[in-house]
Amino acid sequence: MPKGVILVDWTDQGRRAIKDSPDRAEAAKAEATKLGIQVKDIFYTPGGPHDAAIVIEAEGPEPINKFMASVQALGNVKMKLIHAFSIEEMRKMV
Repeated sequence: MPKGVILVDWTDQGRRAIKDSPDRAEAAKAEATKLGIQVKDIFYTPGGPHDAAIVIEAEGPEPINKFMASVQALGNVKMKLIHAFSIEEMRKMV
């Protein structure tokens, strides 16, 4: 099952409506669930290089791509996916 971390950066529009960010995060989590993505956690990262990080698991890349496209289309965030591997998965790769 593919795992990943989605790095989230607010757009200017997202920053202007920052107080609504927790509600938008909950809505995004619900959308991910509908697409079959398990959202393991959502972290806000103030002062870091990104504004938030979403830890996910999915059956494949298609639902992740669809999720990211639908959320980004709202105009509040930009997203980047980093594929993540467990220690055991890494052992098999090296």
